[in-house]
This record gives sequence, structure tokens and C-alpha cells, in this order.
Amino acid sequence: MTCERWHEAISAEVDGEDPGIDGRLIDAHVARCPGCRDFAAAVESGRREHRVVVADVIPDLSGRVTKLAALADRAGRWSIVRALLILVAAEIIAFSLPALVLGDEQGSSAHSARHLGAFTAAYGVGLLVVAVRPARARAMLPVAAVLAGALVITALVDLFDGRIPLVGETQHLPEVLSVVLIWLLAVPSAASLRVVGDERRTG
Repeated sequence: MTCERWHEAISAEVDGEDPGIDGRLIDAHVARCPGCRDFAAAVESGRREHRVVVADVIPDLSGRVTKLAALADRAGRWSIVRALLILVAAEIIAFSLPALVLGDEQGSSAHSARHLGAFTAAYGVGLLVVAVRPARARAMLPVAAVLAGALVITALVDLFDGRIPLVGETQHLPEVLSVVLIWLLAVPSAASLRVVGDERRTG
């Protein structure tokens, strides 16, 4: 008589299923049958190795990680690029005040001037945010590039038509400079360029 039926019962019992045979009979058979005893040991060993258990609950650390990343970003190494960006931002905000508060802008109505002043002030505040949080430089770079590009194009058109002298267009230099500064912060390899002197070789 083969032990196939006993093997099925042993496997079912190990898996926690109904073996169809009284457990005491299975234990008695395993005790006197070396083949079934080896089979039971192998099944139990395999079950332990492949046992699936419920994973431990892992606390949600995303909020803490985000806060730590923000602190690390703000506390990052201050460089001349960040300092210059703060100065440029302050200058842009200062230039926006006459149009924003007084509605005074060349060739524009008071309403349009205030709109332009509000946008310029908002751009300056955005630059300050980038100076404090350099990780946001990549998000600000497209906005700065489009703004500076549009100002350069319109300035060239106005100069060609003789509407505004060259000196009058120099007020847009901070916006153009801000693009360069933001790019240096957005591309770490560019911001970390250093002039290294010759070093004495040893060895």
C-alpha cells in the first residue's frame, strides 16, 4: 500500500486544512513510517521558508522628511549667487513700487501701470523665494527666461523704432541678470565651477 493518501493528509494538516483523516491516526502513521516522517518534515520545513506574514506597520514619515528637506534647503551653503539674487530681487521690487502704488509708468494708464507693477513685484518676490529655497530654481527658470526674452525682444523693437533711448532700456537689466543667477542655482554643476590653481604633485 502506497502512502499517497497519507501524504495528502499530512500536507493538508500542515496547511491548516481538513486532512480527511483523524489527526491521531496521522500522528501514529508518521511515527511508524519513515517515508511519511521524512515527507512531513520536508513539508513543514518548506512551509516555514515560504510562510507569508503580515508586514509590520511602518509609521508615515513623509511629513517629517519633507520638513527636513525644506530645512536643509534653506540652510544650504549660502553663495554669492544667492546673495546677488536677493539684491536683484530687491531692486526689481523697488522699481515696481512707482507703478504699483502711484500708477506711474511711461505711456501707460494708471490702471495698466498698477497691473504691471503688481506683476513685477510678484516676480521679485518669486526671486526672493528662490534665493531662500534654491531647490525651486528649476521651477522658476522657465518663467524668468520667458520674461527676460520678451523684454529683450520688445526693447530691441522700441530701440529700432526710436521710441525709447538705450539708456531707458537699462532698467530691464535686473530681469536679464536674474535669469543667469537662477540658472546657476538650477544647475549645481554650473554654480560650483571654481578656478583651481596648480597644486604640487607628491608621490
